[in-house]
Amino acid sequence: MNPDTERSGEPPNGRAGTLRAILDGATLYKLLLGTCDVLAVTTAFYLSYILRNALFSWRGGVYVATGKHLLLLLGLNVFILTFFRLRYLYRSHAFSASIEHLEQLTRAWIVFVATFISISFCFRVQLFTEHRITVMIFAAMGWGLLYFGRFMAVPWLARRFAAGQGIASRAVVVGGKEDAINVARFLQETSGRSAILMGYVSPEPTPAPAPGSDMPPLLGGIADLPDLLRAHRVREVFISLPDGDWNQLTSLLEVLWPFNLRLRVSLAHFGALQEKASYLPDIHHGYVYLNDSVLRSLEQRLKRLMDVAGALAGLVLLSPLMLCLAAAIKLESRGPVFFRQKRGGSGDRTFDIFKFRSMRQNTEEHHREAVRRLMAGDEGFFREQSNREDPFKLTDARQVTRVGSFLRWTSLDELPQLINVLRGEMSLVGPRPEPLYQTELYKPWHHYRQHLRPGITGFWQVFGRSAVSHDDMVLMDIFYILNWSLALDLRILLRTVLVILTGKGAM
Repeated sequence: MNPDTERSGEPPNGRAGTLRAILDGATLYKLLLGTCDVLAVTTAFYLSYILRNALFSWRGGVYVATGKHLLLLLGLNVFILTFFRLRYLYRSHAFSASIEHLEQLTRAWIVFVATFISISFCFRVQLFTEHRITVMIFAAMGWGLLYFGRFMAVPWLARRFAAGQGIASRAVVVGGKEDAINVARFLQETSGRSAILMGYVSPEPTPAPAPGSDMPPLLGGIADLPDLLRAHRVREVFISLPDGDWNQLTSLLEVLWPFNLRLRVSLAHFGALQEKASYLPDIHHGYVYLNDSVLRSLEQRLKRLMDVAGALAGLVLLSPLMLCLAAAIKLESRGPVFFRQKRGGSGDRTFDIFKFRSMRQNTEEHHREAVRRLMAGDEGFFREQSNREDPFKLTDARQVTRVGSFLRWTSLDELPQLINVLRGEMSLVGPRPEPLYQTELYKPWHHYRQHLRPGITGFWQVFGRSAVSHDDMVLMDIFYILNWSLALDLRILLRTVLVILTGKGAM
C-alpha cells in the first residue's frame, strides 16, 4: 500500500475531517508565518523606496515606481516563500521564539538579501543598484519586520485564533507512560501553538484503562486506535514502540496515513541515523517529524517534472562525455558498453538498470554471497572481505578495469541511469534500487523502501556512508520516504555534487 496514495484519499472522518486537517493549529501557524514573510518583504520594499525618495532625493533625484519594480517585488515574494521553505522555516521549530529560530532566520535573510542585490544588478534596477542606502534600508527594515512578525505578531494571532475557533491540536502517544510524560512536557514547553495531549495508547497488551486514574491517561491498545482518533479528534500522533519494532511500525503507519495526521516517530527507531541528527530537518525531544505537507501532491508533480528536465538536460549536455567513455570502455576490454541488471522498483515492480560496464566479467555470484552474509548480520565477513564500508561496491577488484576504476571513483558509471529516469523507472533522488537476489532476502518491513521510485542518488549515499548494517541503510531510505520533500531532494542533489567533487566514495 502506497502511503502517498493513502494520504491523498478521503479520511475516515469525511470532508469535515479533511477541513480540520487543513485548519488545525499547526497549519494555521504555517499560513500565518508565510503571510508575515510576504508582508515583511513587501513593506520593507515599499518603505525603502519611499524613505530613499523622502530623505535622500538630493543625492540623485526622485525615483518613480515602474512595472519592473512590481515584477521584482512579485518575484521576491515567490522566492522568499520558496527559499524559507527550503531552509525549513515553516517547520515546527519555527513555532517557538527560540535562539535557533532566530539564528536560522538571520542566516536565511542574509542569503536572501545577497540574492536580491544580485537580481537587481542583473536586471539593472537603478533604485537598488545605484543607491546603496536603499538596499541598506531594505535589509534592516526587512529583518526587523520579520522578527516582529515571527516572534511577536504571529504567536499572538495564532493563540487568539485558536482560542476563538477551538482548533487546538489534540495529540496522543503510541508508547509507554514515560514516553507520554516526556511528550506532555514537550508540548507544554513549545510556545506559539495550542496543543493538548489526550493520553497514550499502549503497544503492549494492557488491562482496560481506568478513567481519571492516570496522568497522562491510558486510552487503550493499538487495536482501539482508529476509534480513539475519531472520538478524540486527534490531529497529531507521537510513536515510540518498544525495541524499535519496524514490522509493527510500518503496519501502524498504514493504519494512520488515511487520517491525515501529523506523525512523529522516535529517533530511536532509526538506528545509525541517530548519529546524523544534525542533518535532519525537524527533530524535537528525540522525535522526527514526518512530512505531510498540504502541498504534497503538487510537490510530487514538480518532482517528476524536475526528474524529466534534469535527465534531458543531463543527457544533452553530457552526451559528448558519455560517447568518450563508451569508446574508452570498448577500447580497453571486450564486452558491451552498458551493464544491465534486473532491479527492484517501486511497488515491487522490476526493471533493467543501465550503467557503464566497469568490469571485465560479471562477479554477480561473489556479490550475491556477500549480500547474503551482510543481510544475515555477518559484519565480520563484510569487513574482512572488503576493508571498506560500502556493500554495494563489494566486488572482485581484480575484475575491475582501469577505465572502470575511474568510472566508479567519479560515479560516472551511473550516468546511463538518466535513461531510466526518462522512462519513469527511476528518479534523480530516491532509495537505491537493489538487485532482485537482494530483495528476495528482505524482511517484511524492508519492502517499505519500495514505496517510492528508486533514485540515482539518495539520503544514504550522501549522509549515511558510515553505516555498516543493511538494516541501517534501509532505515535511512525509509526516513527519506517518510519525510520526503522537494527541499530534501534539492539538498541531497547539492550534497551529491560535493561528494563527487571531494571523492568521498562513489554512489
